Amino acid sequence: MAGIGFELRRILKRRTYFSLLKAYGFAGIVSSGPWLLSIFGILLLGFLAVSQNEHSSAVIDFQVSVTYLIMSSLIFTGPVQLLFTRYIADMLFARQKKAVISIILMMIAGICTLGIIVACVIAILFFGNTPVLYQFLMGTGFVELCGVWILTIMGTSLKDYKALVAWYLVAYTTIVIAGIYLGADQGLYGYLLAFDLGQGILLMSLGAMVIRQFPGMLSFPGKLLSTQRMFWSLAWIGLFFNAAAWVDKILFWFTPDTSALVIGPLRASPIYDVPIFLSYLLIVPGLAIFLFRLETDFVEAYEAYNRAIVEGGNYSELLIAKQGMINATRTGLWDIAKVQGITVIFAIAFTPQILSLLGYPVSYSRIFQFDVIGVSLQLLFMSILNVYFYMDLRGRSVLMTLSFFLGNVIFTWLSLEGGPFFYGMGFMFSLFIADILGLFLLQRDLRDIDFITFVKSH
Repeated sequence: MAGIGFELRRILKRRTYFSLLKAYGFAGIVSSGPWLLSIFGILLLGFLAVSQNEHSSAVIDFQVSVTYLIMSSLIFTGPVQLLFTRYIADMLFARQKKAVISIILMMIAGICTLGIIVACVIAILFFGNTPVLYQFLMGTGFVELCGVWILTIMGTSLKDYKALVAWYLVAYTTIVIAGIYLGADQGLYGYLLAFDLGQGILLMSLGAMVIRQFPGMLSFPGKLLSTQRMFWSLAWIGLFFNAAAWVDKILFWFTPDTSALVIGPLRASPIYDVPIFLSYLLIVPGLAIFLFRLETDFVEAYEAYNRAIVEGGNYSELLIAKQGMINATRTGLWDIAKVQGITVIFAIAFTPQILSLLGYPVSYSRIFQFDVIGVSLQLLFMSILNVYFYMDLRGRSVLMTLSFFLGNVIFTWLSLEGGPFFYGMGFMFSLFIADILGLFLLQRDLRDIDFITFVKSH
């Protein structure tokens, strides 16, 4: 997302309060992406529909169904996202821009075709007692989301942030408005149809943006693909990270004491789902800082360090560039911690008021507070991981994401065994440990970046 970050920073050069709000507003929306916007959209649609006394049970079924769609599609596409993104990045570096579109279309076609097969198999095995229309709408949404996650990565690499934000808003406004009208007549099917319409708009618009950005002649992808140029460890990173981000929810869903059956085989845990999804909406300020600091300032410092190497800079120039990269990393992580820390303090101080305003019981307070801390630690985790991606230390990233996954499994299970007082602590502690590990390793690796660059790479 560095390309968008550099474009947004031009707005900040105007040095007015309006330009400041505009730049960080765009940054928050772009960095949030369809994942957080989906959460916001389904929560808003549910709030509006329930306030109008329209099919409250259908709204709950819809929210649970879409949550499973988001979860399953993210885990399903996780291994592919990073693997092919890196492959395409290497093609661009090798000046093979005209061949990129073939790889992108092959990736989308492949993931959607495989998604259709998986959706059909799951429908047959687990959704046999649900109406065929429900199965069709769920399958359509799953396939669309798989394509959206892939294209979102390519879309955020473009510099046309205004078009990207505009299409995000069009898609999710469509979901909310169409959901209100269609849901009033068709209930659950109307809500799911509205969701599929919005995701279809987003899928086609992102596709059009990417095709316009990467024009070229279509060719048989087999000639372009080389398994020797693929970094398979990235597939494990994508799988571990997405699985880790959802495994605590899955454990709560399928523990009888904390969940209930909603529709078909789908279960939900109201005591955990509501606080955790509300918490995710509070990392938007931190994501905006993330875009400007680590996706912009750090990139400049990192490129300066590499430029000093490639252009044959002397030892003192290399040390200066190295220190600049270390300073940019420290400043970026510290700014993210400060902004998100203020958000956490605000959320904890006004937890009863926030929950009451949104119409949720105050009994969610403790879990909500644990989850707010947890998602803030997840943002810090993502920031550390992002630095490692630039440094191309994939082994470190595998270790970090695996530790997050295993920690979330173990600590969430222990919290479930401990009882309601500990709910939410498993997610928080797993990220706390993963962040401590990441910060320790990152500090050491930045100190030894010269050795890593000149010795380990050969």
